[in-house]
Amino acid sequence: MMIQITETTDNNYGKVTLVGFGPGDPELLTVAGQKALQHADIIFYDHLVNIAYLKSLQIELVYVGKRAGDHSKEQEEINQLLLQAAIAGKNVVRVKGGDPMIFAHGGEEVHFLESHQVKVEVIPGVTTACALSATSKISLTRRGIASSVAFVSGHSSKLQTPDADTLVYYMGANNLPRIAQELLSAGRRSETPVLLMYNVSLPDQQEFITTLSRLKTEEVKYPTPLIMLVGEVIHTRKER
Repeated sequence: MMIQITETTDNNYGKVTLVGFGPGDPELLTVAGQKALQHADIIFYDHLVNIAYLKSLQIELVYVGKRAGDHSKEQEEINQLLLQAAIAGKNVVRVKGGDPMIFAHGGEEVHFLESHQVKVEVIPGVTTACALSATSKISLTRRGIASSVAFVSGHSSKLQTPDADTLVYYMGANNLPRIAQELLSAGRRSETPVLLMYNVSLPDQQEFITTLSRLKTEEVKYPTPLIMLVGEVIHTRKER
């Protein structure tokens, strides 16, 4: 159901807070994010958020997760659910894995809600690229090796190959050979190292080391969710 709103700045709507949960481990949730969750009337949560932690809060939970080929709700439906809850005067929390403003549609939700006179706050989270760097102990911008880093969508119809020393591809598990081919075509060395990490920060975290040339041709089915790190910084682990 679509809701038509008469423009006004004087209303009794509730507030919507977008919270970044981080890569998965509840220990990496920020203090501000934890407080927002604890004081919510209703929480709309994504697939990559720790459900056991959310259930421990004993607050109304609504699942609105999206995975490749499996969307419980489309983005327009999620926007409307957030708006309806805010109009009802509820303290609404929209919790997302990682950071709400990095590959998480956070900007779209902020724009939609604010255009309907709903107050919105955004609380950042530890994005998965930073968690990968921490857990692998690989600096994304190591002095003398990498002075630039780019975060890239790995499932875009038009894959990007930014001219940065270090690249981190999100949501690229189904496109790994294609990403490797695009990077090789863009001039990356065939032996450029690649680190793939599954379930960053969680107890069953796994990592896989390969190269662009191998990734281009290998037929390995890696577990998901997966994040991909590309760059010479990976070699620094050999120094330890």
